[in-house]
Amino acid sequence: MRRILGTTLNDYLPALGLLIVTSLYLALAYTYPEKARVFPTMVAWVMMALLALDLLSRTQTKPGQAVMRALNPAASKPSEQGPSSGRQASAILWIAGFTAAIVLIGILSAVPLYVFAAIRFRGARGYSTAILAAAGTTAFIYLLFGVVLRLNLYPGILFVAA
Repeated sequence: MRRILGTTLNDYLPALGLLIVTSLYLALAYTYPEKARVFPTMVAWVMMALLALDLLSRTQTKPGQAVMRALNPAASKPSEQGPSSGRQASAILWIAGFTAAIVLIGILSAVPLYVFAAIRFRGARGYSTAILAAAGTTAFIYLLFGVVLRLNLYPGILFVAA
């Protein structure tokens, strides 16, 4: 298999695929009217930056390894075996539960619950850390979307007026 910067080409494919999709999304977002494209273009540019970091972290270069250690220390350590099927299923169920919570109770209710639960139970951190992180994340989302961008966040099926 061909190697680029010490890494096989196959290891770059997920990030490259997402980069292509994000580029198309960004190009499409720029066709929207000026006010309507603010949020989609912001999301796309953040995604492009994250994908650039992802691609760099996949390289076997000093900067790539530094990014890997800084952003994901657990991934930079070689493991004897890959993640178990149970851990993979658990990760998928957490995301499915979060998605269901967003649909049912809305973004501003689902985000603090997910952040709290993920930090407390998956991250094994204390209650105070989980509560502070959930409150901080919720405040940031409210301030960014509700105050700065003046967008109404999805309230969830259970809280939509009939």
